[in-house]
Amino acid sequence: MRGVNQYGTKPLTFKNYFVYGMGNFASQLSWTMVGTYLSLFYTDVFGLSVGAVAMLMLVAKIWDGINDPMMGTLMERTHTKWGRFRPYIFAGAPLLVVFTILTFTVPGFGDTGKLVYAYITYIGLGMAYTVTNVPYTALPAVMTRDPKEINRLNAAQMMGMTIGQIVLNLFVLKLVLWIGKGDQAAGYRGTAAVLALIALPMFWAVAIMSKERITAKKESQGKISGGLKLIFKNKNLLCAIMYSFFNMFGILGRISVAVFFYMHCVQNFDLISVFMMMQMAVGTLVMPFAPAFVGKFGRRNAAIISMIIQGAALVLLYFGPSTNIPFNFVCMVIYGTGYIAGPSGSGMIVDAIDDFDDKYGVRNDGMAFSFNGTGIKIATAIANSVFLLVMGAYGYVGGGEITPHVQDGINLAANLLPGVVFFIGIIPLLFYDLDKPGYMDTVRERLTARRQTEQK
Repeated sequence: MRGVNQYGTKPLTFKNYFVYGMGNFASQLSWTMVGTYLSLFYTDVFGLSVGAVAMLMLVAKIWDGINDPMMGTLMERTHTKWGRFRPYIFAGAPLLVVFTILTFTVPGFGDTGKLVYAYITYIGLGMAYTVTNVPYTALPAVMTRDPKEINRLNAAQMMGMTIGQIVLNLFVLKLVLWIGKGDQAAGYRGTAAVLALIALPMFWAVAIMSKERITAKKESQGKISGGLKLIFKNKNLLCAIMYSFFNMFGILGRISVAVFFYMHCVQNFDLISVFMMMQMAVGTLVMPFAPAFVGKFGRRNAAIISMIIQGAALVLLYFGPSTNIPFNFVCMVIYGTGYIAGPSGSGMIVDAIDDFDDKYGVRNDGMAFSFNGTGIKIATAIANSVFLLVMGAYGYVGGGEITPHVQDGINLAANLLPGVVFFIGIIPLLFYDLDKPGYMDTVRERLTARRQTEQK
């Protein structure tokens, strides 16, 4: 068939990769703002204690972990002429804008009222992000069956992520100061509003232009309980999800407390933005080589190499001289090269979905990606809470004295703990076995033949 590749789908173009990658850039304008600066905002501007912030983030992320599978189930049972996933991206993006602004707003309430407000807005933000981001991350599974194109799509979204993180870390604190003009509360609220409104048309572009080419019949979805049982029978899917869990535990957990490390241990305020975006800058540079790297070593092995690099860099940073600027730069350059395996996690999940479809005739892509989202959010919740509680146990209090003992706690939370987590994340990868040469090619050939037979 003219214009169709060996997997029965129309080849993707540069525009497809660019627009899809732009979606993760948009996500960072909201979520990296939250992940990087919300802990600092809550403790030093909003006025919550470290313990209250840790509990808030844990509760909110646990709820996120519950509603993500609900979202996946809803997506799988949605059938419109625009597809199963894209309508939710289009509808969820405005909600994400609203709750991003509300989350970074300090209300004129008492202590109890402010805490209740923080719970409502932060949980609402997480739900809006779920509605927008779970279908977004699932799109590669329905845009193509070509593994090379899936790698490129995931590399594009990882590049969008790293570029978005660079932009955030270069400009957020400057925008807070410029917009607030001395009023940090007004600065954070205004900055959140500007970034969220910039993200909105980008999400809509993804929803409009990322066509879903692989469909699922209503009768092929099966019962919800049956889908859950099959997901838990899918060993490779669970291994990929556990890898994502530990990878994001390390990355996002560190991001949430790294600003404390650079403020109070490195003690160079002028370079905070540079340090916060350094690993993302390196990641952006190596990301174009990621599809070739993953193609050479395989998704599993590429992920293992990445976890070793990132873990080693953070352990080295923990034991090194914190105030030595060149040393910090070298560690962050090493850490950033770990982004080279960026497409691996999502690619392994897509492989597990296709293998699942081939074996059982049920395509639970929405549920699979929602469970992955659940794992990431629970990982983030635990990491944020544990790392903040470690800092609190060492005596950190917003606006309080930073003693050498407090610095030790911050260094432990920002570097050694996430470094160890990366090494632990290698374990589930050792049990993932879909990287056998030629195996997934055979699976996709059978899926393509089945799809062509159903269309006749």
